[in-house]
Amino acid sequence: MTRPRKFGTLLLAALAVTLPTVGGVGAQVGLSCGSTITADTTLTADIGPCPSFGLIVGADNITLDLGGRRVFGTPQPLDNAGVYMKGRSGVTVRNGTINAFDAGVAIEGGSGNTVTGIRAVDNIGRFSGGVNSRFGDGIAIMSSTNNRITKNLLRNNAPYSGVGVYTLIDSNHPRDTSGPASGNLIDSNDVLDNRVGRDGSLGSTDNDGIRLETNTTGTIITNNRVNNSGLDGIALFVGSADTVIRNNQVTNNGLYRSAARNGDGIMVGRASDRSIIENNFVRGNGDNGIVVRNPFGALPGATNVRVVGNTSVGNAVRPTINSVNFGPAYDLYDRNVDCDANTWFGNRYRTFNPPCVTNGGQQV
Repeated sequence: MTRPRKFGTLLLAALAVTLPTVGGVGAQVGLSCGSTITADTTLTADIGPCPSFGLIVGADNITLDLGGRRVFGTPQPLDNAGVYMKGRSGVTVRNGTINAFDAGVAIEGGSGNTVTGIRAVDNIGRFSGGVNSRFGDGIAIMSSTNNRITKNLLRNNAPYSGVGVYTLIDSNHPRDTSGPASGNLIDSNDVLDNRVGRDGSLGSTDNDGIRLETNTTGTIITNNRVNNSGLDGIALFVGSADTVIRNNQVTNNGLYRSAARNGDGIMVGRASDRSIIENNFVRGNGDNGIVVRNPFGALPGATNVRVVGNTSVGNAVRPTINSVNFGPAYDLYDRNVDCDANTWFGNRYRTFNPPCVTNGGQQV
């Protein structure tokens, strides 16, 4: 399900006029909630509680070092992102804690930014009076390319993901950046306990650990620990082609949803062609360990996918929820007839369907 993202209540044009701009180099100078950063800056004190944006990045090729400090929002809904950058390139955000916003860090448009050493915890995009926050992730990449998300802790963010990558296309909301999200790197992060649903409960959760929504291409997901997500550990939505998922630990995800389906460890969505799923450890997930989706209606299945050298054991731990698109679950599952043009080789597994997923593998 594609997330609703277009409901913010503050206009950024107005923010640009009313919020302070800070250009102090190398230290915190006059910073407060909603300040715009235009030069290298290091925090020397916590900032918050912020009723809207925490800090806004207003220039390219700068570093915002949180200095081990905390930027924090409020328990109220619609407090937007702790660190927000729109149309920025070459920015580094590092070394601190961001919590109690709708999102920890939000990158919209631009390219080549780095987020590292950030603890994004308890960032929850809540509903308020029928209005839905635009955000709901620890770190969100929206219509932005070639960013690096590395060595962060992303815990208890909701309702969408620990790390979410989105291609935004919405002609009804021209103030929102639109265009591809491609070439992004998500490496060496701890993505833990992102499980609360849209209504604040666990039973209806579709919260993923790492979430690539429709038509996000060329993402590299490596060396992450993804545990205890509400739905899927790593989810590739329709058209997330040329994705690499390698050397991740994906465990105990998808144990909470009580309707529609349980969560998979790694889910390769329809038309996510030429993706590589390699050398991952996948265990204890609610539904399938690794699954490649089949055609449905006008949507083709995922083809030319390579699933090689993974260990996927002890999955399907929740009772099966039967529906039109979902049913029995396995450690390895290709829902395309005879695996279509997909390659499965050298995987370790216990349960499987169909036999073509077992080529060169070992049943343990």
